[in-house]
Amino acid sequence: MKNLFVAAIVIAASVPASQASVIGSLGSEGLPLLSLDSSGLAGVATLSGGTVYSSGQPVAADPAGTIGNFLAAGLASGAVATLSFTSPIDYLSFLWGSPDTYNVLSITSTTGTYNFDIMSLGFPVTNGNQSFSSYVQFRTGPGEDILSATFTNKPDRNAFEVSNFSTAVASAIPESSTWAMLTLGLASVGFAAYRRRTKTAVRFI
Repeated sequence: MKNLFVAAIVIAASVPASQASVIGSLGSEGLPLLSLDSSGLAGVATLSGGTVYSSGQPVAADPAGTIGNFLAAGLASGAVATLSFTSPIDYLSFLWGSPDTYNVLSITSTTGTYNFDIMSLGFPVTNGNQSFSSYVQFRTGPGEDILSATFTNKPDRNAFEVSNFSTAVASAIPESSTWAMLTLGLASVGFAAYRRRTKTAVRFI
């Protein structure tokens, strides 16, 4: 039994890290949200460009589900918005509102810049529907750090709206594949223990 448990931990720990330096996907780890204002994310990042709003505007709609302020980048809101992190991070998540095909997110890491849009991230809605929003998350590979995130539109138009930011360092966020393998391993341990109890309970006379 003990050996099975150890094997489950070893399997989870040996899951290979992704080869990509920055991986983006839909979803969020549900970490505490950071306070956003015109100076940036409190204690985490400074903001240049863009505009922070406290409510929806004719030129920028607050993402559905926004808590507090939201950030917009666009013709009428500062064409480009960049969050520069005061210390390198390994995980970034935020709420992406009314996704449009012209929204472009650029994440700069310690080795390069990676561009993401709603098509590459697999958004189910791509027509700028203001009633739709989705969390997105970005993780780094081993030895990689996120330095900044830039929000823009190509072609330049209104608007790219985001809110509900959260960040973390790698040690605080296990990769999803690691959690999956650990869960599978522990389930196997439980099943093995159940079968052992069942076998010892059955006696033939």
